Amino acid sequence: EKTMKYLNDVSYKDCVGKVCKSKSSGDFKILTCNGARNVEIQFLKTGYKTTVYLGSIRNGYVKDRYLPSVYGIGIIGDKYPSRIGGFTTKEYMLWMDMLKRCYSDTNVCDVSKKKYPTYEGCEVSENFKSYEYFYDWCQNQIGFGVKGWHLDKDLLIKGNKVYSESTCVFIPSAINSLLIKSDKIRGKHPIGVYWRNTKKAFVAQVNKSKGKPEYLGSFKTELEAFNAYKEVKENYLKEIANKWKSQIDIRAYEALMNYTVDIDD
Repeated sequence: EKTMKYLNDVSYKDCVGKVCKSKSSGDFKILTCNGARNVEIQFLKTGYKTTVYLGSIRNGYVKDRYLPSVYGIGIIGDKYPSRIGGFTTKEYMLWMDMLKRCYSDTNVCDVSKKKYPTYEGCEVSENFKSYEYFYDWCQNQIGFGVKGWHLDKDLLIKGNKVYSESTCVFIPSAINSLLIKSDKIRGKHPIGVYWRNTKKAFVAQVNKSKGKPEYLGSFKTELEAFNAYKEVKENYLKEIANKWKSQIDIRAYEALMNYTVDIDD
């Protein structure tokens, strides 16, 4: 039987001070060795220190948790777990989902980008690329972890493409659904407007809560129809803002109160 060739041929006696290679995280140095199950190493690129087994060193199966490892962008770090008791943490799921929307080029995600063009050209701020930072940020957010609430990047700054602590807020799906624009269904007319051939007129309608769209009337011009929609929609958003005022982040409340519907939405 052939003896296995180790990536790093080190022994317990003389390993301290040696620089070794890892399979995926670059070179590391062995700092101390207190037995085969307690070897302290430090990665040269990031300075990250960790304690590993000697066997893992020999095989090169040691990981630098401060290298971007998620979609080539996200840094997991060493502070918080991604799983607890076999279940992925809420923070990690949110973080992964956010990175996936922005940086995944797998087929799965191309589908999600085709379906939701709002994610085209999106990016994540430097801070949010760190799972540790994102985890801490989540703990201080109103609505984090509440069932049916979403991480939103569009309400505070309209048309925003960057996920960051100053642009993101958690909002309930009841509010989130009012802000989603379905360009595909709408066609060439402004938001809230469509041409009804039988009436030879432009019709304005608004979606409020989950019920049927509310008919706002027929108009001679697109602009008149749009203006009718705009007024009702903006007022409705203020109504919803006040309904949720005590539960949502003050930033979300103010954004809803000041929300303007534009003709090119």
